[in-house]
Amino acid sequence: MDWWITFDQQAADYLPDLRIEKEEPMDRHTSFRIGGPARRMAFPERGEQLVLLLDMAARCGARPLVMGNGTNLLAPDEGLDRLVIDTSAGLSRVETGGTPGTILAEAGASLARVADFACRQGLAGLEFAHGIPGTVGGAVCMNAGAYGGEMAQVVREATLLLPEEGRCWCPPIGVAWAEAKGCGCHWRAAKD
Repeated sequence: MDWWITFDQQAADYLPDLRIEKEEPMDRHTSFRIGGPARRMAFPERGEQLVLLLDMAARCGARPLVMGNGTNLLAPDEGLDRLVIDTSAGLSRVETGGTPGTILAEAGASLARVADFACRQGLAGLEFAHGIPGTVGGAVCMNAGAYGGEMAQVVREATLLLPEEGRCWCPPIGVAWAEAKGCGCHWRAAKD
């Protein structure tokens, strides 16, 4: 049985309020305006939906591709036989963190928006991020940077969803840098 048949049935049963599009053209979701249809595309609005969605994808045999604004993404014209998960609309909260001088930003929040928020809060360090068109999730995963600044210099902690292990992981950032390879993240050379 094709993965999307099982996925559609389970999504209707377990995530009826989740927006899921069938054969969604990727050219609507990439900055270069290229790409054929994604077999299924989901738009979670809450972290709980994302956790359930990733678990469901694993059980159905779907290969999820999590994306933000699509600014660092080239999608093939023939389309993707995958479940594409767009975090840019629903998972884009930015707010003051739990400790002074910190910000909580979800994966889909734009870097420019987070940099503006930091500036309004009187916080320095994210100035480099204002011109980067991506989102927090991708920026953390690839350690985005510009003008001598990079995410490694400003991120204290990241919550990683590890559905195959049934948990979330919130390491101090030093641990995340040391163990990032195991999470599929790729970091540029960290400066000591």
